[in-house]
Amino acid sequence: MTSIRLLILLFFLSDTLQAQSVPPLERLISLTLRNESLSQALATISQVGKFSFSYNPAILNQARPVTLRAVNRPVREVLGQLFGGSVRLRSRGNHVILLRADDPEQPKDFILDGYVIDGQTSDRIRAVSIFERTSLRSATSNEYGYYRLKLPAGLSLIRLEVRRQDYLSQSLSIQSRQSQPQNIYLTAANSRPSAYPATVNPLDTRPLPVDSTTLSVLTDRQVVFASADSSVVAMPASFLDRSRQTIGRWALSTKQLITDINLDRDTLYRTWQFSLVPGIGTNGMLGGRIINDYSINALMGYSLGVRKMELGGFLNLVRQDVQGLQAAGFGNLVGGNTNGLQMAGFFNMNRGNVGPVQLAGFLNTVAGNTHGLQMAGFLNTVAGEVKGLQMAGFLNANLKTMQGIQAAGFANVNGGDVRGLQLAGFTNIMRGQLSGWQVSGFINIAQDVVRGRQVGFINIARSSERAPVGFLSYVHKNGYRSLEGSANEVTTLNATFRTGVRSFYNLFTAGINPNTNIWSYGYGLGTATAERRGWSLALEGSAHQLNRTGEGVRNLNLLLRLTPLVTKQFGSHFGLSFGPALNGYYSDNPVSNPLARVTLPALITTPNGPDNDLDEWSGWLGWQAGLRVRL
Repeated sequence: MTSIRLLILLFFLSDTLQAQSVPPLERLISLTLRNESLSQALATISQVGKFSFSYNPAILNQARPVTLRAVNRPVREVLGQLFGGSVRLRSRGNHVILLRADDPEQPKDFILDGYVIDGQTSDRIRAVSIFERTSLRSATSNEYGYYRLKLPAGLSLIRLEVRRQDYLSQSLSIQSRQSQPQNIYLTAANSRPSAYPATVNPLDTRPLPVDSTTLSVLTDRQVVFASADSSVVAMPASFLDRSRQTIGRWALSTKQLITDINLDRDTLYRTWQFSLVPGIGTNGMLGGRIINDYSINALMGYSLGVRKMELGGFLNLVRQDVQGLQAAGFGNLVGGNTNGLQMAGFFNMNRGNVGPVQLAGFLNTVAGNTHGLQMAGFLNTVAGEVKGLQMAGFLNANLKTMQGIQAAGFANVNGGDVRGLQLAGFTNIMRGQLSGWQVSGFINIAQDVVRGRQVGFINIARSSERAPVGFLSYVHKNGYRSLEGSANEVTTLNATFRTGVRSFYNLFTAGINPNTNIWSYGYGLGTATAERRGWSLALEGSAHQLNRTGEGVRNLNLLLRLTPLVTKQFGSHFGLSFGPALNGYYSDNPVSNPLARVTLPALITTPNGPDNDLDEWSGWLGWQAGLRVRL
């Protein structure tokens, strides 16, 4: 018996807790009142709705007879039918507070409130946008389908626009200028559910889907269209897209995101707007659907477009295009094209094309093309083509063609062709054709050099029609590479590697003479003619450091050689080279001079000056011959 009582108690307790989880004004009640006094009617409503009233008895005629019937209706609607617009309703916890409605002789504003209801199912609809075009007043229905909209009484014509994804748009004419309940009935649009879930990006200008089955507002305020096919997984967004979406969601409220979804086909225009933050300003909650000529944002602004000028103290967010001047203390986010001057203290992010001037203290990112001047203190990234002057303190990174001048403190990286000049403190890298110049402090990498030249410490290209200039150059397809074993009058065993192109190449060499205990290493430059019947001519200049074996590099013993060579090629890989050599030699210490006791042909000695009797310059005519393997 005790168990049965406990079960009954738990049943009624759970029923009470479930009722109290719904706000009192949204609880559904059913009752019938016939000629009951107002005080008795309020007591009955309180009992059925499981809440209590709080009010000043002086504001009500408690003896007024009441006749009323309600079947499964919200408490708010029942009280609206009971009082009309004479009482304002407030909900606090499990209490409903009744207040006297303000009723001046000529009110400046009046209030419409009520529920948005599905005309076929009678379900109340949440996330519905209601707005008036002239005043830009707007409201969004809550999770119970309730809305409350304050409108100016001085408007000559009031027409409410009602928008919700998956429902037909509706316009309502309001004749009365008195506060009144106004339920709105919508008709569902017959459309096939979408097969792909689409994330709503506040800076995405692509058309929003209209055939989704469910609109969900997530806890992180990301609004998505849930798909009927939950197995479909959307492709992950890039880092820049995720950054853009994160900033947009952080800056905008859930109501603003919902409004943008519902009003995806509505565009409003205003000459100017002023805002503190999105939603608090002359554009109200409709900022994401309004194009302004002039936009002033004390802290942060949000609009559909700007046609002449926008100034923001911290951040500007524009869903579509910007024309003219856009400046922000911290950043600009634009979902479309920017045509004019865009400036930001920290970053500019653009989903479309940008030009002719874009300036940022730290970062510029463009998903489209740029033309004109783009400058950033640290990084520029462009997904499309670049035309003009691009400058960054650290890195320029572009996916497609660059035409003009590109300069970076560290690196320029391009995924397409370059027609112009690349300047970098460390490296230039490109995957397309180079029709211009690459100049860097360390390394240049290009796909095909068709015009212009590479100038850097190291130059690498797949093919090159022009000679690269640098300490080491490597051209894969039409380059010049060989490995040679040779002998000369100083070192009888030498290995030399040549790389570059025929018209201008680098050579790296090392040699040893076992008889005189001399070893050497050196570097040089050379140029060679094209082969004619297997014969070619070359002229090489090189510098060598000479040392005694077992002693290491102890002092400067510099050998300079100028060598004209004749090469005969046998087959596609092997060849013989030979020719004379003009030598100049300098040693800063005659005692450790490796050539001090070596007999050289045709030796010519230059006398030492009186102030430098340890130095010795000498010269002679020599020779060189070798076997060469083409690589």
